[in-house]
Amino acid sequence: MSITIGTVEFSRLTAQPFGYDESDVRTGLTARKWSVSGLLTGLEWLELLDVYNAWRDSRIQDEDSLVSGGVGSVVTLSGTGFGGETWTNVQCWFSSAPQAEQSGVWVSATVELIDANQALAVLQSGQEQETVEDLPDFGTITLGTTVVTLIKPPDSYGEGPSMELTPGGQHYISGPLAVYKIKDVEGTTDLAGWNNIRTWYEQQIVAYPLTGSYFPISIPSATAENKIISGIKRTVYTVSIQLGLVI
Repeated sequence: MSITIGTVEFSRLTAQPFGYDESDVRTGLTARKWSVSGLLTGLEWLELLDVYNAWRDSRIQDEDSLVSGGVGSVVTLSGTGFGGETWTNVQCWFSSAPQAEQSGVWVSATVELIDANQALAVLQSGQEQETVEDLPDFGTITLGTTVVTLIKPPDSYGEGPSMELTPGGQHYISGPLAVYKIKDVEGTTDLAGWNNIRTWYEQQIVAYPLTGSYFPISIPSATAENKIISGIKRTVYTVSIQLGLVI
């Protein structure tokens, strides 16, 4: 058995190195890892520290891999395992920093690495599950030509009559005795959909509405965030607007 990390060869391994990093085994969310333990000379130990420090200094400057969609800075791992497994130039992240204890003329060193591509796939799949898990289906609503996926129930009511007190302490009702229905819309779309909603709004507010139709009673607004959906980075726009039923 031997493992080479970057330019450093562990030719005196003291334990079988190969295993898996477990996130959710039942759904397959695992990634290959190598827990490397072995004896190094003093010079080999210093070389291992140089390999780790070079990776660390580069990795800390990388964009978040969930945003970039790439593994960023990696170190290569090659070697053979106890059962005859072979690994060649596997792109890895360090998952633990090198540690060492003096052992006579040797340094007993340990370090752990994880398959960067598999680890990223696990992160992306985990985030996708968090995105879609247990979200209720509120349906959709169409604004102009844009279909908005609702994230809350839209049906609500506008301001109704209020109850006031006379100077004599008797109640009286102020305001219209009528139900004023509104659509309090909050949902998701993409950039093209958001731009279409803005165009639709500009057209709606300059035309007199028909009885029984819904008319914009608030200015549309949106927030945007990057999400990983099916392993692909997408920018999701969450749109908010209120529509009043014309009576």
